[in-house]
Amino acid sequence: MEMIWVWLAVVAVSLIVEFMSWDLTSIWFAVAGLVSLILSAIDGIAWEVQLVVFIVISALLLIFVRKICRKLLLKNANTKTNVDAYVGKCSKLLKAIGADENYGEVKFNGVIWQAMSETGEEIGAGAEVEVVRVEGNKMVVKLSKSASVVVEQTEPVEKETVGRELENVISVEMPESKERPTETAEKSKTTKKAKKVQDENK
Repeated sequence: MEMIWVWLAVVAVSLIVEFMSWDLTSIWFAVAGLVSLILSAIDGIAWEVQLVVFIVISALLLIFVRKICRKLLLKNANTKTNVDAYVGKCSKLLKAIGADENYGEVKFNGVIWQAMSETGEEIGAGAEVEVVRVEGNKMVVKLSKSASVVVEQTEPVEKETVGRELENVISVEMPESKERPTETAEKSKTTKKAKKVQDENK
């Protein structure tokens, strides 16, 4: 029964060290100590056997399981870092974000994400948006500043082009209106001359 307290101490110390270091090393001693603790509660199993089991399990976990767990943790950490890298980047909406359909669609690096507006405003398809944050498989976006600047710049240009087109139309129509009275006057003169000639012949 004395070995139970020994293994309890081993498990407790290993867990405390692991929580302080987060190195995935001491945790395996805690697991092996837990197995030896169970064996110590069974009558007839010598402490030497418990010690051998503790050493073997600790070694196997450190050599094999620790490597696998570290790879998985590093992979998840890299994935999170890559996703956070999208924050601040801009792209065009493939699908509009509306009042009825809260989620639009935006594409980054060949992957289509669901997009939702940060302020709840409607954003039309084709608008340039900026990623504010990533929540799971959804991107929270807002209308980018460059998109608003483009809209403000295009409005005066459209007005100028309309004004120029009106000026061109007026300049084209004015000569035609001047030429038509002269043509009618010439025709009237010719008709009068023709009448005079006919009267003289009579």
